[in-house]
Amino acid sequence: MNIETHAYEVVDGFRKSLTDEQIKALGKESLEELHILIEAALGKAISTALHDTVKEVEALAQSTRKRLTSIERLEHNCEEAL
Repeated sequence: MNIETHAYEVVDGFRKSLTDEQIKALGKESLEELHILIEAALGKAISTALHDTVKEVEALAQSTRKRLTSIERLEHNCEEAL
């Protein structure tokens, strides 16, 4: 998803819900400011989601390394017992 494009789509959808009078009262500058705010909010939300996902992947990698170490110890103990 392109954040800038999506922000424009949201603003366009909002603009379509307004009457001509309301659009005129808001002005082009206000709609551009709305676009910037929406783009910033989307960017922050995506950044937070990616950060959380990276933390989860790191935790999974650490857990996998611990399991691998346990398996290697078991294999080593089995080899010594033989």
